[in-house]
Amino acid sequence: MMKNPVMFVVEVGAVLTTVELVRDTLNHAGTFGLGVQITYGCGSRSFFANFAEAMAEGRGKAQAETLRKTRAETQAHDCAQMAR
Repeated sequence: MMKNPVMFVVEVGAVLTTVELVRDTLNHAGTFGLGVQITYGCGSRSFFANFAEAMAEGRGKAQAETLRKTRAETQAHDCAQMAR
């Protein structure tokens, strides 16, 4: 997450709101519903951003491997011999 500063801030926010939610719950504060909504929102965005990044990285690696395999299997023709 350090590569993307926006998602890093969201992840830090998710951690901070989780800590705040636990603290408010133990102190019986009246903002429990709002805390749950904010914590869920930040946490789910962070989770799905990590998931999407992992999927994109996996697809990129698979595509690179396919291109390497294709390059290794492709045979070039000699243009000089074809012109004769």
